[in-house]
Amino acid sequence: MDTQPKKRLSPLTLVLIIIIVLLLAVAAFLAVSKFGGKEPETENLGDASTPLIGYEEGVTVVDDQDALQKAVDEAYAKAAEGGVPVEFQNGATSTDGESFECYIANPTVSKYDIYIQIFSDVELSDQLYLSKLIPPGSAKRELKLDKKLEPGTHRVYVVYTQVEEDHATARQQATVTMDFTVQ
Repeated sequence: MDTQPKKRLSPLTLVLIIIIVLLLAVAAFLAVSKFGGKEPETENLGDASTPLIGYEEGVTVVDDQDALQKAVDEAYAKAAEGGVPVEFQNGATSTDGESFECYIANPTVSKYDIYIQIFSDVELSDQLYLSKLIPPGSAKRELKLDKKLEPGTHRVYVVYTQVEEDHATARQQATVTMDFTVQ
């Protein structure tokens, strides 16, 4: 029997096969991590008291340039409308826990009347005060709470609500925090 020696792969061919296998492995890894992986974990933004933030359900990546431009144009149009302009001084003081000296305004740049609500809790369930309508360019410099606060400094939540011209339809809201101090 005549046996022929087996042909060996040349070193160049062997190197090319290894490179191709590695490239395929990297491509497979990238495809699985980009398209087949689970949703990214939530991320703490640096402060332990800040809640973990994850991705919103139903969010999609916009890869169509026209759709992206339309989304940007809509965002600019919304920004041009403006938000709720607020003007206030952070501190308010009282000697009796009910009547407070303060500065809470509806700035002159506002296009809408507002009313304000003051709450003692972040859940906005314990209302301390509800104003009547405040026209643009007007301010509250004194107010009397519906509930008396004890001596000390209290963090309160002031909700500005813009109303349409019919004075029955809420347009937008913004919430700010203030410190009410009872001496």
